[in-house]
Amino acid sequence: MLNLKGEGLIIAPGTRITLLPQSLAIFQMGQSPGLRTATRFESQVGHDFLLLRLESEPLERLFRSPIPLLEKNLGILRRWSSREAQFYEDLVSPPVAEAARHAWFQAKILEILSLHLFHKPAGEPLFCTQLKQRAHRYTRQALELLQARLQEPLDLNELAQDVGCAPHYLSRLVKQDTGKTLSLHLRAFRIERAAELMASAHHNVTEAALEVGYNSLSHFTKAFSEEQGMTPSAFLKRLS
Repeated sequence: MLNLKGEGLIIAPGTRITLLPQSLAIFQMGQSPGLRTATRFESQVGHDFLLLRLESEPLERLFRSPIPLLEKNLGILRRWSSREAQFYEDLVSPPVAEAARHAWFQAKILEILSLHLFHKPAGEPLFCTQLKQRAHRYTRQALELLQARLQEPLDLNELAQDVGCAPHYLSRLVKQDTGKTLSLHLRAFRIERAAELMASAHHNVTEAALEVGYNSLSHFTKAFSEEQGMTPSAFLKRLS
């Protein structure tokens, strides 16, 4: 599901996931009977989303290998990048003639599935296409290392040494390329991962905070609120 705006909740056997604005949700309904609910929270901005529904067996035959995500009956929530925003726009307004749309939709859906069903682990992050194209290689490498080291404090000297440039130059370059400091990028990566962990119902607030490198709940709560616009407890209430 590509969720442009509005918030909602999906409940099925083994799956419970809260949908957030501008997020991509991947979930499997499972075969066992039980409660299956999809509801939308009241919103002043309304709701706008696309739901792609596919069967797991044809997908496994198509990709000719087991799909890691489908081995678990879990819900996964990821904040989308400019790439997913473009997917959304393309699916709503296909840039091809009517005669080509059936094949085009199939190709576009396969592209989305290839990127997200075989999502790279934290050590091999996926970055938005725009950043890959425009940012300096030092910036890309630095952000990749930050995202792979969420539990570690930011050490500019060590990061610059690993990237291969002077600390002050790396700091200035990242701000110039992205408009954000390294510390703000690390905070964003940490909170995004923490939100994923809590939305998947595998971690409570304390566990999520520790998992992404926060030893202080007050610091985590402040960072979470600044990134998500709500406290961790408010976020969890959306899941209940």
